[in-house]
Amino acid sequence: MGEFEAWTSDDGLFLYRLRVYVPDRPGSLARIAGYFADHGVNISYFYYNRSEHPNRVIVEGKSRVDVLHYDDLVQEGFFRELFEENLEIMKLDNILKVSVYLENKPGTLADFARVLGEYGVNVTYMAYNELISENKAEMAFYVKDSKQIQELARKLNELGYHYNLEYTGADEEKTNMMIGLNLIERFFLKLRELLDDEEVNKVKELVNTSKRLSDTLIGFNREAGRNLEAGQVLGNILAFAISSRNRVGERFHYRRLPSLPLGKVLLHVFKPPTGGNIYLLEADELVMIDGTYGIYYNDVKKMLKENNIDPSQITRIYLSHADADHAGLSGYFYEEYGTRVFMHPEAKDIIRLENRAAGSKTPLMELNHYFTILVNHFTECKFPKDWQPYKTKKKAKIGAFPTIDQFSVGDLEFKVLESLGGHVPGQVFFLSEEAGVLFSGDYLLYVPSLGDEEKKFLNIPRFLMTSTNANSMLFKEEMEALKEVGEGIDRNGLIVLPGHGDYYPIRLIL
Repeated sequence: MGEFEAWTSDDGLFLYRLRVYVPDRPGSLARIAGYFADHGVNISYFYYNRSEHPNRVIVEGKSRVDVLHYDDLVQEGFFRELFEENLEIMKLDNILKVSVYLENKPGTLADFARVLGEYGVNVTYMAYNELISENKAEMAFYVKDSKQIQELARKLNELGYHYNLEYTGADEEKTNMMIGLNLIERFFLKLRELLDDEEVNKVKELVNTSKRLSDTLIGFNREAGRNLEAGQVLGNILAFAISSRNRVGERFHYRRLPSLPLGKVLLHVFKPPTGGNIYLLEADELVMIDGTYGIYYNDVKKMLKENNIDPSQITRIYLSHADADHAGLSGYFYEEYGTRVFMHPEAKDIIRLENRAAGSKTPLMELNHYFTILVNHFTECKFPKDWQPYKTKKKAKIGAFPTIDQFSVGDLEFKVLESLGGHVPGQVFFLSEEAGVLFSGDYLLYVPSLGDEEKKFLNIPRFLMTSTNANSMLFKEEMEALKEVGEGIDRNGLIVLPGHGDYYPIRLIL
């Protein structure tokens, strides 16, 4: 609900402080400023930041007579709490930030806001503080039609306003930092860096026609606002995941790394355009270690056939964890070929609750929930209806990690090591001491091998160290513990097979 405070100053002025709520659309701020002006109240403080809350405005004012009353404001509807966002896809050159100089008397802020409203301007940020500057107000806003910017400038000049244009959206880097933009708008701006306008509009249409997706995206935005750094990182990854929708069919591409002979087993490695690496162990059968996004399923089958690998011969899939970029393919192989899929038992709650952090104690639980729904939907993640859990009885330890299970491929034995829970619940690693290989999932990535696009949008070195982990401090400890495991096995010979980027000898990071 809104708030209303009124008191009298030592010099007899009536002072007011209000927290009100207005719709997120052009003219709304002019209405509340105009209400103060109509009652002869001079605004001394005005604050609206749409990135913090799309409807909340804090206003303070003063008058020589007592003219503002709680019941009247309730009648006007100003105290009815809202959280409704006007979700727009904006173009960079439609965003402006200005400092305007106004006479310090009732009505001047309202008059300026009304002019903006006449040109369809939607204000994203407005701040005025008499104690800092009696005449200067700062504003950020956008218009749907960039042609109106010149018309608005001419009108302001005609009316004699003095203002400084501090920023226009031509500067992409500053746009990402632009005050007042909500996370969803930044998200669509990020998509525009990856996709053309037609594809971005398809995503918007998909969101707008699905109430669940729309509500989830708004929920994601709300939670991200409370955890800004985490929201920005997850937003980048979400945008990168959605770009996968534009990489299918003729636009699908991949890179095949040199196959590695592991005794009588041959290891094949494929890097799809986005998502995790695909590893295939070939012996008398084919065994997959992790996969990629589900949206690539048909393209992956075609890719394998082009490389003389029959996808129908993949009998088992072992998953390091239940994130969409590693597990999204598994359900498709299960449905078409009856491929058996293996995951940690804790993946059950991740799938059931649609939350990659389920079972952890992270304060980002809700943010991860919305993120999981969105990523899984946009990348068409499909988990198998039936899958087999790893055994969880701890048999022994290798370094800091319990050995909970094992499996064979050809003449090689692989141990399933259970993580300590730093990244997501149910994370495991696969180690063959005999072959000298470690499948590390989202740990021990070799950053120099990541492509520019991966670095820019996945931002792997950063997000794996901070906010997408269930426990960031524990994750860092696990990274060091995994290095110690590798060093203890074979400082020179162990090959790390990460979930993203190229494989490499562990000595490169020791």
